[in-house]
This record gives sequence, C-alpha cells and structure tokens, in this order.
Amino acid sequence: MDFEYLINKYQLNQIEKNILNYLYQNVDELKKIGIRKVAKDNYISTTTVYKLCKKLNFEGYSDMIYNLCYSSKETLNDSSLDIYASTNKQIEDNLEAFSSILNRSKNKLIMLLSVGISQNIANYINERFAVSGFRSISNTHLELLSKEHQRDVLLVVISNSGETQSLIDVIKKAKANNVDIISFVGNSNSKISKLSTLPIIIEGKNDFFSLKNPPNTFFSELMLIFECFINNL
Repeated sequence: MDFEYLINKYQLNQIEKNILNYLYQNVDELKKIGIRKVAKDNYISTTTVYKLCKKLNFEGYSDMIYNLCYSSKETLNDSSLDIYASTNKQIEDNLEAFSSILNRSKNKLIMLLSVGISQNIANYINERFAVSGFRSISNTHLELLSKEHQRDVLLVVISNSGETQSLIDVIKKAKANNVDIISFVGNSNSKISKLSTLPIIIEGKNDFFSLKNPPNTFFSELMLIFECFINNL
C-alpha cells in the first residue's frame, strides 16, 4: 500500500494521517500491537482507530493490520505472480471436499456470513446458490445455528483476514453445535481457518510491479474459485 495514495484517496484528516504513519513506522511489529496500544501511543480513543479502519474499507482492525503487513513484504522477483496457478491449486485441493459438503447439504439452508466489503461478495454467492437450486441467505440468524438446527444449516464464511472477532463469535457457536462451516479466508493460520470444516485459503496477490498502487486479488480469486466450484457440482 502507498501511504500518500491512501491519504489522498480517502481524504484523511491529520489525526488519521498520524495513525497511518504510526502503523507504517511500526509495520514490522504490527502483529504484536493491539488497537489499545495504537490508541494510547497516539493519544486517541480506540473508536477513532476503528473509524479509520472503516474509512479505508477494512472489515476491522485485524483486517487492516493483516493487509498492511502483507503489503509491506518485498517480493524478490515476479515469478510468484501466477494467479491462475494459485487458484487452480485451490480448486484441485478443495473441489472434491466442497462438492461433498454441498451435495449432502442440498436440503439445508446455506447461510452466508461476512462483514464490510465481503458482504458484496456474499450477496453475489447467495444469488449463485439460488440460481443453482440451493436455498441460501446472505444474513445471519443465530437461532438457526443452535443444536436443534445442526442438520438444517450450512455456514459459508468470507473473511480476508480470518481474524474478525464478530465472525469468530458466530463461527464458534456454529462449531459447538456441529454445524458444517466452509470458509474462504486469506490467512491459513487465522482463527476462522482453524475453526472451519473446510477452510479454502486464498492468499491473494498484490505484487503487480508495474503498478504504483497494486490491488490485492483476494476477492477476484475467491470469485474465480467459487465459480469453478459451483459449475462443477
């Protein structure tokens, strides 16, 4: 991520600039720095930090830190930039398991779980499921994740960071009641990945060297993988 680009694109005020500058200066230690320390070191409230996360279109603090850390990594060469090879590996590794879970869930309600920008992807996946003959919803009803409904629901989660606490709380409830959980997540070591029945790891690429402000391809890779899955059930 480009510091000046973010400032100009999102019209950050001085306090927001200070927070972002602080994060960049401490990028090597970000995974150890909690939101309370960021607030304390910058003489602000945690609410102010959360507002910056939302302003930059992140799901929350964990998602912002994950993306800042990821974008700071230097890639030695561009030979690793092979999106199709990466997505094809995920398709080969997970298509059979995905199909197995979906085939035994034909009479279940598929519940899509996401927050922030991921909600747009969840809405699309919800429509694709519906067109393909599945019952699905793109919002969460906690009562349907109870033990009484464990055979009636399949939970599908979307999270780039895999560390969004509001999602983790819902997933823990589902797992405790033996509800199957498929997750599309950008971090194999994340809590959401470890809690899922089938975690599909999408690392995303942001090392497009010809671009000043390269994108992270998590969502585009997710869409490609899902389309391959849904068309090969």
